[in-house]
Amino acid sequence: MQKSHAGVYCLAAIVIAAACNDSGGSSGQGGASDGATKDANVAIGDGSASNPGTDGSVGGPTPPLPGGDFTFGTPGTGAMWTGTPTTMGAVPVWVYPSDQTRFPRNIYRTLFQWQRGGHSEFRITISGPRSNVTVFGNGMHPDCARNAQAGCWQADEAAWNAIAGANAGQTVTVVVDGLDKSTMPPTVRRSAVITLGFSREPVSGAIFYWATTSAGIRRANVASAQPEDYLTGKPSTRYQNPADGVSCVACHVVSRDGRYMAAPVKADSGDSLWIMEVTAKAPPKPLVKQVTNTRSHGFATISPDDKHVIAAWGGKMWMVDLLTGMFQMDLPLGNVPATHPDWSPMNNQVVFATGKGDGPAGASLATMSWNGTAWGAPKTLVAAMAKPGEKTSPTNLFPMHSPQGDWIAFSRGEKGGHGDSSAQLWLVPSAGGTPVELIGANRVVSNATGDGRHQNDQPTWAPPGDLNWVAFNSKREYGVALDEGTQQIWVAAVDLSKIGQGIDPSYPAFRLQFQGLNEDNHRAYWTQDVRDQLPPPDAGVRPPTPDAGMCIATNAACDPVRDTCCGFSAGVRCDSLDNGATYTCFHRID
Repeated sequence: MQKSHAGVYCLAAIVIAAACNDSGGSSGQGGASDGATKDANVAIGDGSASNPGTDGSVGGPTPPLPGGDFTFGTPGTGAMWTGTPTTMGAVPVWVYPSDQTRFPRNIYRTLFQWQRGGHSEFRITISGPRSNVTVFGNGMHPDCARNAQAGCWQADEAAWNAIAGANAGQTVTVVVDGLDKSTMPPTVRRSAVITLGFSREPVSGAIFYWATTSAGIRRANVASAQPEDYLTGKPSTRYQNPADGVSCVACHVVSRDGRYMAAPVKADSGDSLWIMEVTAKAPPKPLVKQVTNTRSHGFATISPDDKHVIAAWGGKMWMVDLLTGMFQMDLPLGNVPATHPDWSPMNNQVVFATGKGDGPAGASLATMSWNGTAWGAPKTLVAAMAKPGEKTSPTNLFPMHSPQGDWIAFSRGEKGGHGDSSAQLWLVPSAGGTPVELIGANRVVSNATGDGRHQNDQPTWAPPGDLNWVAFNSKREYGVALDEGTQQIWVAAVDLSKIGQGIDPSYPAFRLQFQGLNEDNHRAYWTQDVRDQLPPPDAGVRPPTPDAGMCIATNAACDPVRDTCCGFSAGVRCDSLDNGATYTCFHRID
């Protein structure tokens, strides 16, 4: 990327320019799980589960039926585990996930992590109202191999279904025991108990995020084993008729229905804000490649009725037609500068940060009302006011409305800009009120409460479900597998009903598992997934998809990046039950 175009990016220009010029690492990490043994007549073996046919043959892979008692792995010294566990001495110490974390029931492969306490054999016991799961293993996993004191176990599809599928909408308790063979007889040393919870329903939606390794946008969902390069500079996304090639992409936004995307794109055809139709298969379809005055730093937002796009460049905001990119009107900002706009899903206002560029210092949050034809004047929502004794005002950035439009998530830091370690996640009512810090999401890391100075930034909401979820980027450590310093996408559950009780509404965050450990990732947009949407009830035949409606049949081999499985909306996914050796279309979570 040429120096003159470094301003395309939504993060600090020097960081993004380096990301666009340097070669990056690979995408998502796969990992082998500990071996598993038989449980409740379900053969687990290498992590797969099979369902015998009526003729004695083995049918397609299916997860175990939820409920009951399950055992994964074989104790190396079975008789030695019969002693009463003690919580004294060199006990294992939980690191990830943190106590009280809430997970989507359909997330892919959670990696449990702990400090060994000097032991080499472990037993994990997970107890819930509908299932009890016991895991035996040596605590070895490739992602944790760099730390000799680390113990890890990855819950594969079968194990996770027995844990989360069986206890959907419920909580479970988890302990890890280490077998201390320095005593005779061996002593079972038990960790502290942690509690985990799961969504009642599968968590839906596509997550579009910016990755330095691809100099562009990747797409995944919570059930993905790995992301797909959706619109990227490395490798370059290429178009035909007309021919065009992408060099770099950033600052993307996606409409709430998941149908449209807008992003500044540097391409062979020029450097401008693109407006695109989101497609079931990568890449998206460009609708507009030139929007006047959008070459340098800037942001955008899409109206919930998919008719308009607001461009925010150089402190100004104006509205263009989504399908043509033609100018429609300036927003009456007066002397108020604007960046980071977000259009409410209620189609009644836009919220923005009062500044210019990527991460302005001393920014307030403001709103402007919209009646369908005209915009109101700016109104301060959250003022940038210094606390008593402080010399500078905090800055409030990256606001985004909740799915119902009643709350706005945003980040607040001391200085703004890329690298602001003080950035924290907050909520404020969209109609105005007192901001609330998401303490659990900000501060609980590796099962310990700290100061939250992890660059927690750029929050976005998941589509509506039985829990609210906020995705954000953070440089926090990932248990024992990854030291602090790499920006990755994390997700925290939020219970808005707790705010009225004066209780922190957030839970500790979990890392999205499809990311590679060597990726620097930012700006996750979580929207409805066009691959998962049913035809409107009055629309007759659904328009053909870019792949002409082709999909891969259940139980057939598939490619997890290129292929879409038939029955995707019913939960059929292209996934692996043998740690990535082969991929098959099957219903992953029951």
